[in-house]
Amino acid sequence: MPTDLSTRPKVRPRDEPFGTPTLPRIRRAIDHMPDGQSRIGKYVLDNPEKIIRASLGELALLAQSGEASIVRFCQQLGYGGFREFKIALAAEIATLQSRPESSGGDRRNIEMTATRLADALHETARNLQDRPLRALAKRCKASRRIDIFGAGVSGLVAGFAAYRLMRVGLVAQAFQDATLVHEVMNGLDPSCIALAISETGLSPDTLRFLTRAKAQGAYTVALTGRPKSPLARSADCVLEASPVDPPPIGGETVAAPAKMLVIEALAVAIAKL
Repeated sequence: MPTDLSTRPKVRPRDEPFGTPTLPRIRRAIDHMPDGQSRIGKYVLDNPEKIIRASLGELALLAQSGEASIVRFCQQLGYGGFREFKIALAAEIATLQSRPESSGGDRRNIEMTATRLADALHETARNLQDRPLRALAKRCKASRRIDIFGAGVSGLVAGFAAYRLMRVGLVAQAFQDATLVHEVMNGLDPSCIALAISETGLSPDTLRFLTRAKAQGAYTVALTGRPKSPLARSADCVLEASPVDPPPIGGETVAAPAKMLVIEALAVAIAKL
């Protein structure tokens, strides 16, 4: 059973209050959707601006899914169909773009971003538990090698994680290229650790990396903002980096600092051994 370092309660789609904005509704629902619909949800979360300009057929190609699956996805969220879903999403994006930190001056923007980061960092620190963290630190210390994978912004965090672990004396390497990581991970065995980093826990390449590493016997760790995600369920150990509120949109990197805090806490625990 995975070691879950989170105490966050489970929220089911049926508990979603009426009128909840579209993007938060998707984040709560995708944990309980089939893999195909979860993949659609992840694409929407990663590319909300593209969705409002895409036709049903275009979204099917972009999300590598069927049109009927997209319609069912929209209906499961409580919308009548794809058109109603797009209208609600467009209205929400317009609201996000006009929120005070978007329309205010530079100083206001900086202060609001700092608040978002501070809240996520403090919640991440509260969720970290000493005993499981020390147990993972001991396992890392004894490991032969640690392979780390992430895509997009999570790939940048993977590079930081490899650097930090190497500085405390471990053998660690980071990958952002899905093809490359699968070519070089053949040497994984029970003496190795595979660390997968994903904010949503739905990235197909990241999930394949962790699944294959586990099949080879490696101890698997998921660092994610969603401890009930498919990635977390596939891991032996879950490290939660609390998400920022409101969530990232339009290429923001605000989700990275909380993950870096978790990596730093792990490195400190390793150094103390």
